[in-house]
Amino acid sequence: MLTYLSKKKSQINDLFESFLKEVKQDAGRINSWGPDSLQRLQEYLSRGKMIRGALVSFGNEMLGGRNVQQALQVGAAMELFQAAFLIHDDIMDQDLYRRGKPSLHAQYRELLKSNLRETKGEHLEHLADSLGICVGDVALFLAFELLGSIEVTLPVLQSLVKLFTRELVYVGFAQMEDVYFGGSNDSPTEEQILTLYRYKTGRYTFSLPLMAGGILAEAPQPVLAALSTLGEQMGVLFQLKDDELGLFGDAEEVGKPIGSDIISNKKTLYRYYLFQTVKKEDRKRVQEMFGSAHLSKEDLLFLRSCLTETKVKDQVDRLMDQLEEQARTTIRQLEVSPEWREKLFQLVEYNRIRGK
Repeated sequence: MLTYLSKKKSQINDLFESFLKEVKQDAGRINSWGPDSLQRLQEYLSRGKMIRGALVSFGNEMLGGRNVQQALQVGAAMELFQAAFLIHDDIMDQDLYRRGKPSLHAQYRELLKSNLRETKGEHLEHLADSLGICVGDVALFLAFELLGSIEVTLPVLQSLVKLFTRELVYVGFAQMEDVYFGGSNDSPTEEQILTLYRYKTGRYTFSLPLMAGGILAEAPQPVLAALSTLGEQMGVLFQLKDDELGLFGDAEEVGKPIGSDIISNKKTLYRYYLFQTVKKEDRKRVQEMFGSAHLSKEDLLFLRSCLTETKVKDQVDRLMDQLEEQARTTIRQLEVSPEWREKLFQLVEYNRIRGK
């Protein structure tokens, strides 16, 4: 499965190179920001695993679709949507690193420090954030250009545009709730957290690309519904694994600072379970960590110890085990060939054990 994903990433990268080269030539007529931002965007895209983009091709081929090039084009659009979300997300979360390198708005901070020496502090950071937002917007618009120009029948194109639009709207609503809870003392319920995971990450990461591939293959509605369910199961598992890596992972391997969710006061399931069980003598220190401006190595080690001693980590691990088994059950019920079923099983396993 990883070989398949790697092959599709290479093909999508080739498509990006051709597509963005054409866009750069046109953008150069306007100003220097266009070619520069497109180059930064292309480099940013190349650093990702491109799992979402590859899963469009996967869904199409698994269900017997022959729209190979069209699936790659939709996959490239998927990755542009993903880039836009990540660029904006890093600005909201004030994360200066993404995929092991400076996030896009952090790159613009360095550029502005050189070009606008008289501008300092918060104003310079605001300008850099604004430039990052613009590049994220550009990625969104380019994604819709790619999506809207695929050569398929009108009903298929309409179904794809409706699917993407609706699912991306769901991501926006879920992100709003995530931002709100990040700055609020209110604690969401377990169900609210899982719903947020489902619509901010789960459906968008797996349901959307798999269903898009299914639409390209003109799969019947019951099959698309099964892919939707499978995507949610794998997607919530994916988000829980992200939460785990954000606490227990290796910063160099993960590609972003460990503990950033704590600093951002993200209302994760780990946090929810921890405050249900943490000892009274430890509660004050734990509360001070969430939303703090800085998290020391000692703080992180203490938090890991609390999560282990209170069995919170075991509790989340059990939930991930349940989601893994649910996904495997859904896969067994899919009417696909043994070869593709095995690839799906491998994808579920990868989700469970990945290190980044």
